[in-house]
Amino acid sequence: MLKKKLPVGIDDFKEIIENNYYFIDKSMLISELLDKKSKVTLLPRPRRFGKTLNMSMLNYFFNIENNSENKELFKDLAIYNSDQMKYQGEYPVIYISLKDIKVNNWDLCLNKIKLLLEEEYSKYDLVLEDNRGSQENSLLELSKFLYEKYKKKVIILIDEYDTPLVTAHSQGYYEEAIFFFRNFLSAGLKGNPYLEFSVLTGILRIAKESIFSGLNNLAVDTILTNDFKYFGLTESEVEEMLNYYELNYELEEVKKWYNGYHFGEKLVYNPWSLVNFASKKRLESYWVNTSDNSLIKQLLDKNDSKVLDDLKAVFSGNEIEEVVTENIVFSDLEDVDTIWSLMLFSGYLTYDKYEISEITGAKTYFLKIPNYEVQTFFKNTFIKEYSCGRTAMYFKMLEDLYKGDLDKFKYKFKELYFSAISYHDGGDNEKYYHHFMLGLLLTLGDKYIIKSNRESGYGRYDIALEPKDKNNYGLIFEFKIGDKNSLEEKAKEALNQINEKKYDIEMKNNGVRKVIKIGMAFSGKNVAIESIID
Repeated sequence: MLKKKLPVGIDDFKEIIENNYYFIDKSMLISELLDKKSKVTLLPRPRRFGKTLNMSMLNYFFNIENNSENKELFKDLAIYNSDQMKYQGEYPVIYISLKDIKVNNWDLCLNKIKLLLEEEYSKYDLVLEDNRGSQENSLLELSKFLYEKYKKKVIILIDEYDTPLVTAHSQGYYEEAIFFFRNFLSAGLKGNPYLEFSVLTGILRIAKESIFSGLNNLAVDTILTNDFKYFGLTESEVEEMLNYYELNYELEEVKKWYNGYHFGEKLVYNPWSLVNFASKKRLESYWVNTSDNSLIKQLLDKNDSKVLDDLKAVFSGNEIEEVVTENIVFSDLEDVDTIWSLMLFSGYLTYDKYEISEITGAKTYFLKIPNYEVQTFFKNTFIKEYSCGRTAMYFKMLEDLYKGDLDKFKYKFKELYFSAISYHDGGDNEKYYHHFMLGLLLTLGDKYIIKSNRESGYGRYDIALEPKDKNNYGLIFEFKIGDKNSLEEKAKEALNQINEKKYDIEMKNNGVRKVIKIGMAFSGKNVAIESIID
């Protein structure tokens, strides 16, 4: 039997229904919105989890334009037999998506916003005046026109409201952007007498004082609460899709790759990855390659010791305990603690549980990497940073280390190190080289338990990698700083320290049979390495 086509990259609800694409019914989201019916509802979810398709569905359901034609789109969906169908086609709708506003300066950003608004105005043969005030008040003015035309209040749908702000922050024009959007959203959503209700989607819940100042009628539902359960795919929905496309034999591998996102009390799959997998029938990374991930990379580039220590834990499959802030303030992005909130809401981390402090009331979440697809993203991020584009050599270097081929490892390491380090980096700061080596080795977290600055024997080693398979080599690194003429001596000193202080005793007590001991000495772009297998 000929199978339905999969809607890869299609997020227009009408196109999917009319062309009989495979569709997972999320229409009862409409019922939930009408039951709760807050004046303004903000639904932050990770990208590619169905936000735009759901917003398109809301538009076709409520829009008074072409209402009879649009009603046919819902005849085979759950909402069709509910009492809420009486609201179908009853409202004028303003629907704009800001997901493609990703430019490198404010003038271009403002121009793209203007073009979007002009397109919405032109649907009603209106002309948007070419001045800042008209653009900031455009939602309010268009609401008034539609109310006067249809004698009904207006629904405003804004998809990916935060995309221009995230881009503005990374490109250096955030202050101009936040000033505009604060006025733009306030005029349209706060005290608008022509507004029935509004729904906004995005990735982040940007702090009220940053953009939603004075908006007292805002209801927010994040992945931590998940009252609106129609984003992402449930286990039963995934099983039904895999059975339909005769891929059910892949269920366990699909779980490993794409499951694991905790939305409220539910575990969900990444829908973008599932649709692509069912289409291409290959288990690979789809979701992490659909964005430039600029905020995540910006924070990872700080090379902060706490960030590296925590990433070391999650790479090894462990959880980390972090206080999560639901309200993202962009000025706080200079604080590395914000990285965990950002990663959670963006979909790079998930959580198993949380604890509430009896004293402060703060919520501490137990965070982890959700699945293999996201783990590969982190690995690739570190690989790009530490290989300087020479990824093939990087992988071969780690393979040589894993196999205990130390001569080949040393040669490749020196080649990569020379490319990665500037003469001005590091200096006499041993911590810098420690962080560099830790970042370079983090990608081995699935095969080793990575430890840093831990006691063993008669002292504290710098870095140790204990193999999960005890038949493989353990690895212990000790680092020294020297000048160009003393590096060989310092490297030997580091290796002797590993032996004399018996840093390998803990590993051997845990059943590891052989340990590779590596002493390294650094001076700018120069490095000396001494090693032995014991």
